[in-house]
Amino acid sequence: MKNKKKKLNYDITAIILTYNEEKHIERCINSIKRYTKKIIVIDSFSNDKTIKICEKFKKTLIIYKKKFVNHSEQLNYALQKNIKTKWILRIDADEVVDRNFFYKFKKIKNINKYNAVSTIIEHNFLGSRISYGGVYPGYQIRIWKNKQGKFDKKPMDEKVILKNERIYNSKLKIIDHNLKGFYFWIVKHYRYAKKEAQLYYLIKNKKINYKKTDNKFSQKIFYYKFPIFLRPFLLFFYRYILKKGFMDGIVGIKFNILQTLYYRLLVDCFIIVYL
Repeated sequence: MKNKKKKLNYDITAIILTYNEEKHIERCINSIKRYTKKIIVIDSFSNDKTIKICEKFKKTLIIYKKKFVNHSEQLNYALQKNIKTKWILRIDADEVVDRNFFYKFKKIKNINKYNAVSTIIEHNFLGSRISYGGVYPGYQIRIWKNKQGKFDKKPMDEKVILKNERIYNSKLKIIDHNLKGFYFWIVKHYRYAKKEAQLYYLIKNKKINYKKTDNKFSQKIFYYKFPIFLRPFLLFFYRYILKKGFMDGIVGIKFNILQTLYYRLLVDCFIIVYL
């Protein structure tokens, strides 16, 4: 009889948001289950096999159901649950952690001095890794101390806000690898474009507070200063030429045409039509 792998003792609770993630959720859970004391799934009433798959891991996994409003609300709802671990990990259902992720986390020197850990996010587009165009390496805070952070209320690009920004910039990596295909990508980004247009409205009317240290959001505000419908082409030139997106080959041109031109033009269309 094969010995079962021993569960390792890491004082971490993982949070996963789900909606019809039967293609991804088991892969995600398997990448973290040995290393986390608890996994919280916030499901937006999936109608596929997501819940059934999650129930296989009921010894360490708790499922809550909440109607989806935006990612921030779902995540803050999860943070209100009875989390007793020292650390919290946020991971998406279509992501996995890199090999030795938790071992490397435990090896961070003087980790208790920090309130959060910034990790590298590796993006895959239709099965291929994106290495250029200013996309990789992208950094996000995905691990933070319990009770030290909550998410802002932006409709898009939610970010955890820390009580005290003592952040360790690590080389830990989370891999974003969606398996649902091109049609799903189109539908998802159509929805995202509407939310991005809402975010533009909030920016324009100065209804969002942000810190100047938030480089990603500062770049977004700078982007919206350029003329509508021209700015997607300028961004394409910046990513594909100046940031060498062409070095990713065929997938690079597909990614930059769709993620930059198509998506950003769609956002501008929603800005014109709805706002």
